[in-house]
Amino acid sequence: MLNKNSFISSENQELKITHLYTVDGYFTFNIKVRSGEFAGASNFCMPKEHIICIVETFSQMLKSLEGSCIVKDYDSDAHVVFEIGKLGHICILGQIGGSHEDQSMKFKYTTDQTVLANILQMFKALL
Repeated sequence: MLNKNSFISSENQELKITHLYTVDGYFTFNIKVRSGEFAGASNFCMPKEHIICIVETFSQMLKSLEGSCIVKDYDSDAHVVFEIGKLGHICILGQIGGSHEDQSMKFKYTTDQTVLANILQMFKALL
């Protein structure tokens, strides 16, 4: 069952992005990922300029059906990469939790381009 923060939700995969707060132009999100039996969550902090760049890049990716965008935490090496592959499929991969932390999780899965459009709308609404 999808809610407004869940962009992928199935038996084996989940991507959930929740905006927590904004302070001095920095946005903090909680990103939860489930891939198979593994799951992880991490807070991502990003400046407004990076959110604007994500919106512009996602918009271009949806128009051209090619390209990639990295959503990265500015406080660690945690990241989520969105890549458009053949036939418009979206590959989502990355690392939840920084490698300096006791636990982190790497993941990769493929979904359709509607996920990218829905995440784009969420980021646009914050600006």
